[in-house]
Amino acid sequence: MDSGQEILRKHFKQVKLVADPEELLEEVSDAHAIVTRLKAIDHELIESASLLKIIVRHGVGTDKIDIASATEHGVLVAYTPESLSTSVAEYTVGTIISLLRLIREADRSVRSGNWNARQHELIGTELSGKTIGIVGLGRIGSEVAKRLNSFETNLIYYDLVRQPQREKKLTIKYFSLNSLLKRSDIVCLHVPATADTMHMIGENELASMRPAALLINMSRGSVIEEKALVDALSTNRLRGAALDVFDPEPPLLTNPLLQLSNVLLSPHMSGHTKEALSRTSVEVADAVIAGLSGKRPRHLSNPEVLTRPTKPQRKTNSSCDCTL
Repeated sequence: MDSGQEILRKHFKQVKLVADPEELLEEVSDAHAIVTRLKAIDHELIESASLLKIIVRHGVGTDKIDIASATEHGVLVAYTPESLSTSVAEYTVGTIISLLRLIREADRSVRSGNWNARQHELIGTELSGKTIGIVGLGRIGSEVAKRLNSFETNLIYYDLVRQPQREKKLTIKYFSLNSLLKRSDIVCLHVPATADTMHMIGENELASMRPAALLINMSRGSVIEEKALVDALSTNRLRGAALDVFDPEPPLLTNPLLQLSNVLLSPHMSGHTKEALSRTSVEVADAVIAGLSGKRPRHLSNPEVLTRPTKPQRKTNSSCDCTL
């Protein structure tokens, strides 16, 4: 986050970096802004920050921020949805190809001296011609679709809100969730964590999928009912999955998903590239500066705060507390 830090330090007298999230509660008493990447910002923390004007999420989702409490206290909640889209989309396509072409298994085969595995065990499947179902055609889902078009795939999608303009632009067709699951060779999840998406992929939905299908989750762990997924994968009712997110995070070492060979796992890193983190840090800094100068940040979760009576004006150039 060096780029963003440099910008913040030019605008504010004090920028505190809190390495230990547990220390944040003690550090926010004089903070006008809080930046968080992983740390949950709850009601207690917001109550403790009496000068707080804005919270900025270094990333896409705001599910770990108590937005209701922030709104109650007149605190803006901003986030940075655009900067990670390219990295997550590229990672999504990479995991699909890795699963289809058995890249992980091929690496292990060579390392173990089993060169002849190429004759029978390592015969993969082409991405070309496959039907890809994208659940959530927002910024990231659209970027995934754009890239998959170059592989001559058949693209379909489901979203809570239909996107007719994107349908035409991306050559993608809309289906209900159940129809999408039945038709897709690969299902990619790109939805936020909300009440509507909690366990939207459960036992019944997994049963609707083709046995040879793959499930890719780059959204939030809560979107999938984990036990149902374990059952589907362990009984080969589902060919495989790639998971970058879990519920909770990190997963326990006793989590049965960690024992399954047909799952590709990663530690919530699909958006972690040098380029994306640099873009995000600048976007975070811009949001902080906007919020503390009385302007509207580009991406705001609770715009109603802007129309409410404001708190007594305080100087906003003295302190900016951030945690990564």
